[in-house]
Amino acid sequence: MNMMPDSRPVSELFADALNQFSKLIRSEINLARAEMTVKARQMMSGAAMLVAAAVVLIPSVVLLLMSFAQMLVEVGMRGSVAHLVAGILGLAIMGGLAWAGIQRLKSDTLVPGRTMSQLRQDAAAVKEHV
Repeated sequence: MNMMPDSRPVSELFADALNQFSKLIRSEINLARAEMTVKARQMMSGAAMLVAAAVVLIPSVVLLLMSFAQMLVEVGMRGSVAHLVAGILGLAIMGGLAWAGIQRLKSDTLVPGRTMSQLRQDAAAVKEHV
């Protein structure tokens, strides 16, 4: 690396610094765009999985809950109480699945972490050189 003082005029040095800063900003925007594309795909994938799970889960849970209610009737519980217990169990299952789906779609998991980290590093480098 050349350690001699730069003999270029200040205006040329300033123009060069602005040019490099402009390139840096463009590359950071491109990085953010690429990372957001990945995050959007991740979000769509999570939503598609939730829809597919719901389509498969609904008839299965209905059959299981009907069987569970019938089992409770067979062990001596009144029919209405057995169906109420089965319905409450169904609501608990639905709540757990909804919570898991919401966790996958939370905004903090969709934030472009690498881009934010790189922007912090760039800001520190710019402050150091200014």
